[in-house]
Amino acid sequence: MGVIPDLQEGVLKTGDVVFVRQGKNKGKIFVVVGIESETRVFIADGSKYSVGKPKKKNVKHLQRTLMNLEDVAGRVAGGKPLDNGWLVQKVSAILDNSDTSWRQGG
Repeated sequence: MGVIPDLQEGVLKTGDVVFVRQGKNKGKIFVVVGIESETRVFIADGSKYSVGKPKKKNVKHLQRTLMNLEDVAGRVAGGKPLDNGWLVQKVSAILDNSDTSWRQGG
């Protein structure tokens, strides 16, 4: 059984949905809204951490899921602003989904 290269730690992209493994937000999911370096990313959920003031997090403390919000990546790449309300809805929809496949990533 090998490791899928795309799901290795440190290979996060803007729009990836991540699960926090360590820290005060342990057990919560967020969306990557920016990348500082290979080891640091900016995450937001739209409520506690807005897209205007995201949380800086070490990628070792995150678990990548199998989900990517392509709308986030497209807006960031195009220089368009993200809306906190829209992001809250997307995160809530992920949590409301009874399928737990989002926990299966990296």
